[in-house]
Amino acid sequence: MTDAKAPRWHRLLWLLTAVVVIAAFLPALDIFIAGDDFEWLDASYDIVDDPLSSFRLINHFFRPLVKWTYLVDYLIFRQAGVGYMVTNLLIHLFNAVLLAVLLGRRLRQQAVAIGAAAAFALSPLHSEAVLWAAGRPETVLLGCWLGAILVLDRWRARPTSGLVVAFTGVAVLGAGAKESWIVFPFLASAYLLWVLRVPSRGTVRATAALWIVWIVYVAVFLVRPVFSGGPSPAHYADFQFLPAIFKTGSTILGFCGLGWLPVEGWGAVVLCAFIAAGVLVWLLQARDKLGPWAMFWLGFTLALVAPFSDAVLRHNYLPLAGFWILAASICDGVIAAAIQSDQPKFRKLVFPAAAAVAVIVLVAEAVWLQREIADYRLYGDLHRRLCRSYAEIDPEVPRDRPLVLIDRGAFRGVNYVIAKVQGRPKTFFVRGGALWQLVFMPPLVNFVGQPFDERLEPLAIHQGDPLSGPVTVVLLEDRGFQIRPDLDGAVREAVAATGGLPPGVSLYRFNER
Repeated sequence: MTDAKAPRWHRLLWLLTAVVVIAAFLPALDIFIAGDDFEWLDASYDIVDDPLSSFRLINHFFRPLVKWTYLVDYLIFRQAGVGYMVTNLLIHLFNAVLLAVLLGRRLRQQAVAIGAAAAFALSPLHSEAVLWAAGRPETVLLGCWLGAILVLDRWRARPTSGLVVAFTGVAVLGAGAKESWIVFPFLASAYLLWVLRVPSRGTVRATAALWIVWIVYVAVFLVRPVFSGGPSPAHYADFQFLPAIFKTGSTILGFCGLGWLPVEGWGAVVLCAFIAAGVLVWLLQARDKLGPWAMFWLGFTLALVAPFSDAVLRHNYLPLAGFWILAASICDGVIAAAIQSDQPKFRKLVFPAAAAVAVIVLVAEAVWLQREIADYRLYGDLHRRLCRSYAEIDPEVPRDRPLVLIDRGAFRGVNYVIAKVQGRPKTFFVRGGALWQLVFMPPLVNFVGQPFDERLEPLAIHQGDPLSGPVTVVLLEDRGFQIRPDLDGAVREAVAATGGLPPGVSLYRFNER
């Protein structure tokens, strides 16, 4: 193959890969928003009048960048759920392109770079991050990481102040996506030192501003909550060593395609240790610069999620990026070594064999991905039903009086979805006091209504004696929402008898914005 033909061949491979990946995700466009998406939206509406409100914590998390993406989605798509999924897919595909570009700069075989990026894009092991909009913090964060690394990649060619500013700016954006950002300064410094072989002085110059931001970030969002007695972003974590290490072992085996092996606990950990040792020896003997950094990425990001007992698939997104960087580096080295073999027949088989393996992996992932898409469509359809049901009664709900919700639905949506899932077992959030264990009333009503003009908000039973005047009673049953004025008296009698709201009853009020 001549050098003149190579670029055309690469462009054809890019095009073919893009068509395959996009085609695999097309069925996902019908997935409706679900669960936490309504809360993210509820936290984003105020940004229109007060942009600084994006910096308010949401469930103790600092994620303004994610709130902005939800606001843009709502301004464009409103109640059209397809738009939120389009945004998710575009962010994910953008990350896959960035990964391919990064690998293309570091590897000898462009086909390996494109294939590894495609395998990452199609992986069903991170499906929750892509197929559920609430997994967006992961995808947005990775985009910032890869973008910053690609800027940093130019450091050896032109170490300028402008490059430092661009790198720091893109990297700091990730601080507004998810708390996992705290490991990025380590990854960036290691990239300069290990991959680009930049001297320590140059590494400090390139990353000094980022480390200053890191110190401030850790002090404000991690250290201050501990001393003030408030919950930190890690309040969901369970810092028991053995469960964390066992979970990590099983996760790595799954990444390697060995999740089917009948090993768990210490068996999985020991097997992973042997695999890691063999990979590291290979990388050191091959004098590979990218591979050890990818192992560092994989280990650091897995350490972030290991303490979380629930194996939610969105947590795999960042580690899988590191895994496929590592896999690409190994494959590139193996192909390079095979090409140098003194056996002509062996050299001729290298590329066909590599292509066959790549096709098998991508086809298997694409097939498995369709099952994941079907599961999340099922989950979203329940939320679509709730939204449509409330939209039917919304015009008849008075805005000048409190709203009493009586939840008498026996149907439990999360249990239904878990029983019907076809793909990898998932952990859906279960909230006993939520509508069908799916969403809370105010975020649902605000999404269906006009959140820039009015907002439904919780109201305390003793807040100005809200039941002393007219109220609107809405009943939720398995068939949907109904306005039930005939239940007004029963609600008042129950409150008078107990001094509070009965189980399954909640109180709200519309407030003008």
